[in-house]
Amino acid sequence: MSADSAIATDISRDEPSAFDGLTVEQQQRLTAVLDAYLTSLERNAPLRLESLVAEHPDLAEPLAFYVHSLVELHDAAAGFQAPQPTPDTPDGDEDTARRLGDFELIREVGRGGMGVVYEARQISLSRRVALKVLPFAAVLDSRQIARFKNEATAAAQLHHPHIAPVFAVGSERGVYYYAMQFIDGQPLDRAIAELRQRQSARGSTFGSEAKPVGGSSEPRNSDTANQATLVDKWTSRQAYFRAVARLGIQAAQALHAAHEEGVVHRDIKPSNLMLDGDGKLWVTDFGLARCHTNATLTRTGDMVGTMRYMSPEQATGDAALVDARSDVYSLGVTLYELLTLQPAFRAEEGAALLREIDRHQPLRPSKLQPHLPPDLE
Repeated sequence: MSADSAIATDISRDEPSAFDGLTVEQQQRLTAVLDAYLTSLERNAPLRLESLVAEHPDLAEPLAFYVHSLVELHDAAAGFQAPQPTPDTPDGDEDTARRLGDFELIREVGRGGMGVVYEARQISLSRRVALKVLPFAAVLDSRQIARFKNEATAAAQLHHPHIAPVFAVGSERGVYYYAMQFIDGQPLDRAIAELRQRQSARGSTFGSEAKPVGGSSEPRNSDTANQATLVDKWTSRQAYFRAVARLGIQAAQALHAAHEEGVVHRDIKPSNLMLDGDGKLWVTDFGLARCHTNATLTRTGDMVGTMRYMSPEQATGDAALVDARSDVYSLGVTLYELLTLQPAFRAEEGAALLREIDRHQPLRPSKLQPHLPPDLE
């Protein structure tokens, strides 16, 4: 069995069959009951499963299945707020509450519409990983589950030095997850925000005479130096421009490898490009990717991605025209923002931004960054 086949098997092994055999009316009622249960969880006053089963005896099996899943995911999303231990509570219960299959959850490191990412430890191999978990509310949305599986499948079939490798994919009692290499660093949008902050604070982003963010001119101690952010290494414009060119090349090579495998990312933007402590770039988050094997996930008229970084054809929802060139466009818009510290299109979200993307060209980067080398522009 190939690695990709094994991954596909893993993610479907625990596929819930709780909806099988239910009528449309029962499915709708189950969804409504679970939604009410989720609301009660969020209010810290969970409904009793026994009461729900007594009220809906024909839904007893699917209710038991999904209620346990919702409780697990809610505990994770709430920061693992386990009950306070009592004298009768075994010492290991809190650790058990932080586990998902073979993974021990350590801390949340990020979240978005397509999932929550935790730093975790794979118990069987004793290695640190990033574990992406489908948001607990999405257990009620079959389309989100399909896209989550799509992300795992797309990422798992790509093997490139600038794409975070996937180690494991699966589900545990209806909780969908996949584990990938943990990248200890910062997303590109955070680096851009830090550069903007420095520019705003002192009128110049670079220069040895510049003070650190926060205004202190005191020398750093060794502990603080070890925590220095990546932008601290960009001490001159020349170093910065070379770094941006290098990052652009790394991202382009990763995207080319994905395109060669028939995968279009469709959501390239600063927050999906991760920089590790050595300044190496990693392409992440294939949640909206389109593979040659699942083109039906998106229909014409669907708009997926982040509008500010979309190509015109993607922003108008013309799925038939979205291909590898759309990723190249989005990478260009991202690099534009990294170089100028200004978005290529400045309109607010919505119709105004869509019109600007569709009808206008961005300012030449050198208008915003006069020192930009002409060949890089």
